[in-house]
Amino acid sequence: MIMRLLTITVLVFFSSAIFAQNFDWTPQNSGVTETLYDVFFANSQTGWAVGNNGTILNTTNGGQTWSTQTSSATQEIRAVFFIDANTGWAVGGSTSRTMLKTTDGGATWIDLPANSITSNQMFDIAFFDANIGWVVTYDSIYRTIDGGNTWVNETYTNTVTSPRSRVISVTSDTTAYVGGSRKTGVSSRAADVFYRNLNNTPINWDISGINTSVNNDEFYSVEFSNSHVGFAGGTKGKLLRKTGTLPTDNWNSNFEFGEDLTIRAISFSNENNGMFCASKTIASINYTFVYHTIDNGDNWSSNPDSIPNLLQGVVHAPDTSNAWAVGANGNIFKGTRSSVGINEIGLNVDVNIYPNPTNDKINIKINTLTNGVINYSLSDISGRLVGSGNFNNSNSVFSVNMSNYEDGVYFLKLSTKDGQSTYRVLKK
Repeated sequence: MIMRLLTITVLVFFSSAIFAQNFDWTPQNSGVTETLYDVFFANSQTGWAVGNNGTILNTTNGGQTWSTQTSSATQEIRAVFFIDANTGWAVGGSTSRTMLKTTDGGATWIDLPANSITSNQMFDIAFFDANIGWVVTYDSIYRTIDGGNTWVNETYTNTVTSPRSRVISVTSDTTAYVGGSRKTGVSSRAADVFYRNLNNTPINWDISGINTSVNNDEFYSVEFSNSHVGFAGGTKGKLLRKTGTLPTDNWNSNFEFGEDLTIRAISFSNENNGMFCASKTIASINYTFVYHTIDNGDNWSSNPDSIPNLLQGVVHAPDTSNAWAVGANGNIFKGTRSSVGINEIGLNVDVNIYPNPTNDKINIKINTLTNGVINYSLSDISGRLVGSGNFNNSNSVFSVNMSNYEDGVYFLKLSTKDGQSTYRVLKK
């Protein structure tokens, strides 16, 4: 059962089993004010964050303290990836290339020569094991089989015009997926996920099964929870999912904000448990919103975690109980599984909410006979309460006027003495 905001009529049976666990987020002291672009934890205690001006931070106690690690990098570091607590890589650069490797947890970082890589702008890096990995630059993809000492350029097919490579996810020693965009017309681009086509000789990168609904978009995040289930998010607030076993199987709409929020990071700690984040400025306050799933994206949490004062946030979760988010101004937040909500008893009723999206009002119809008062509250995406009330249910329709609200995502909570459930509503 997948909730999508663009469904005209939503008919849903809610039980506590489908609600994903939200996290509580607390700030940590990074000791820096540089923008942090990426974070990676090898386990619940040991992690790294990287950012502007060659910043590399490390913690070995779950973020209680962060210390600066030294390298030759002076420009931005955009991505960091570790295969264990010792061996990892970091890449970035602008006017000069940054490619670093450590085999001692970052106590020493060495420069990789990468003489075959022509671009100075590296965006992401990921490895299958200590030897086999890929790095993406602005418009190219390179593969290594010796831990990064040497790299081979793997070209796109001639069906891909003016590609932009942003992010990579590795699913095996021979298979990987790259998110970004490609040119589709004289002045138009479309978000796409490119796959490594093993059927071609030489091996190159081809167009995956993305439909035209992501025109004028670009994917900034791609993550696979297992070898064939993948997720991609971009600048238009759309999360897509691929579930087929073939690399060319379609990517279908999995979640939509209905507004322009960039999904900057997706992280799965195991096949079922994952999260993604997006940022937005509301009333001059920067928020990062984090959504969770416990069933491999079949359902996402009914309302997000809200992290104030975190701009351009990205997340990483090493396990099901811990996660970290980093962003502008050196901000680092630790997320831990909340004790609130996991035992919430969902409303044992069928609810029909329509129209959704709406431009003036929503109608709420309880289709299962339930006696007594039903309370409602309506909150915006930052968690601010914008409306509340109650009505007596007698199989009639109750309306909530939203005509004076700003366009965006809202959360409608319905509650009785027996339980409560939350529903997404889109005003547009």
